[in-house]
Formats: sequence, C-alpha cells, structure tokens
Amino acid sequence: MAASVPQIPKIIIFTLGSGTPKSFAEDVVNLRIEPVDPTESIIVTLDGVVHKDVGPGSWNLVGQAVQDWDSARPGFAQWAYANAGTSVPFVFKNETGTEAAATPKFTGTVVVKALGYGGDGGAFATTDFTWPITGTLTLDSTP
Repeated sequence: MAASVPQIPKIIIFTLGSGTPKSFAEDVVNLRIEPVDPTESIIVTLDGVVHKDVGPGSWNLVGQAVQDWDSARPGFAQWAYANAGTSVPFVFKNETGTEAAATPKFTGTVVVKALGYGGDGGAFATTDFTWPITGTLTLDSTP
C-alpha cells in the first residue's frame, strides 16, 4: 500500500486574469477550493410518491488575504475592487514544479467580489473572501 502524500502549501502560484495574469500569492494568507452542496428538491405528490431532484454541485474559491489597497501594483484588495462583478480565469497550484498527482494544478473561472476593508487595531488587516467558480473546474495532475 502506498503512503499518503499530504499537501502542505508553503509557496503557491495564484494568478487571476488572462493574457498576462496577475500574481497575488504575496497577498493571500490561505487559499482553498471548496465544494458547494448541490441543491435538493423533494416533493410528495398526492399518490404518496416521493420525487427527488438533485442539482449539480459547484465550487467556491475561498481564502483570506491581507488588505493591500496599493493602486500602483495593484494589491489584491484594490484589484478585486476594480474588477468586482467580472468573471476571470484563475490558476492555483503548489509551486513545486510540474503538475503531478502530488502537486496538481487547478484552473477555472471565478466571479470576482470586492474585499472588505478595516480590522482590529494594531494588527495586520485581513479579509476573508468566497468567490464562486463558474463553468468547469479543471484538475491537471499529468506530469
């Protein structure tokens, strides 16, 4: 039996956009892709039959980022504010070389939402975000 190969993301690649994508790994504190439970509809008709319909599941890109509102670079918070409501491609992978079973790459399209502003005094300002992934989430683990 093969040993487990747990993921320990230390340095990641996280880019948003097409053409020349922007890297935001330096602004992200944690990042993950989470499944969203599919919707389920149940109805009982007058003959006593239970009818059930389960919709397709979906995914979210979920994370936490420092609040970098620098407009020159731009920082992640500034970029999200400027691009809120748009759908953009993303790439998320462990920065350990080529794709493989232990180091897959995920690609897809997210709907950008603006990030929060502010936080506790005397601490780094961070904000949590949840962006819906639209279309197909692609897993590439081929070397």
